[in-house]
Amino acid sequence: MKKIFATAFLATLVLASVAAAEPVAVFVSILPQKYFVEQIGGERVAVSAMVEKGRDPHVFEPLPAQMEGLSKAKAYFAVGLPFEETLLPRATSLNPGLKVFRIDEGIDKIAGSCDHDHHHGHTEEKQDHKHDHEHKNEKHDHHAHHHEGADPHVWNGPREVVHMAGKILEGLIEIDPDGEAEYAERHAAFVERVKTMDAEFSRLFRGKMGASFLVFHPAWAYFARSYGLVEVAIETDGKEPKAADLANIISEAKERGVKAIFISPQFSKRSAEIIAQAIGATVETVNPLSEEWEENLRAVANAIAEAAK
Repeated sequence: MKKIFATAFLATLVLASVAAAEPVAVFVSILPQKYFVEQIGGERVAVSAMVEKGRDPHVFEPLPAQMEGLSKAKAYFAVGLPFEETLLPRATSLNPGLKVFRIDEGIDKIAGSCDHDHHHGHTEEKQDHKHDHEHKNEKHDHHAHHHEGADPHVWNGPREVVHMAGKILEGLIEIDPDGEAEYAERHAAFVERVKTMDAEFSRLFRGKMGASFLVFHPAWAYFARSYGLVEVAIETDGKEPKAADLANIISEAKERGVKAIFISPQFSKRSAEIIAQAIGATVETVNPLSEEWEENLRAVANAIAEAAK
């Protein structure tokens, strides 16, 4: 009898251990965030991205299986994308226990393309400080949190990612306090790598202050701001340029000596190829939504630096 009891007791301990080791289910909006959370969370988290590979966040609609997953998740790490405004109320209604962490909160946002200004970069250091001040004093419901017209592509700036990593760490510790030591250790290692990358890029772009690079979709403004570059966008407000706009962009690109046009794989090459042919530039694909974030950003930085010579 004692032997049977001991066996049953050990079996119970094993089952309890397996249950304790079950990773915490969390959701993020895009694949770069998935990378960030996995770098800090390790095997303690199971991360799902709403915008999977090949999908476009600008026209995103969640799949039924994703809503089912959200109904069981512990947390959602939001990054300030427009589709979150409708998704998150649905998700929290479905799962009242879902913790929402806004990892872009506190970042000095750049004015987006809704102001019809093609230029983003070091010339836009002046932000809407009044709005930022009001933002800090809000209760941070989702609609108050969203900066109307702000560029949401914060994940493409290493300095912004360091900030977001801190928010991710806080969120993971809140939903899984037992993992605090592991999370803190992994966070420190990740931030160290990102800061090393930032230092590399600072050296790479030394002496290139004010250099311009032409993109189809304006996804690299935070990168440009960090290193004193100017991002010139073909597309504004999510729309292809009209003939008159194309003529202006071609004229400006010639004046700036643009040698390459960077496009995202989510968008058509048509306008970029027209401009490239007119100015004698190449068209290069760079993915602002790559899950291999560190490797991808280094490749993008080198491509922009080469084009800025």
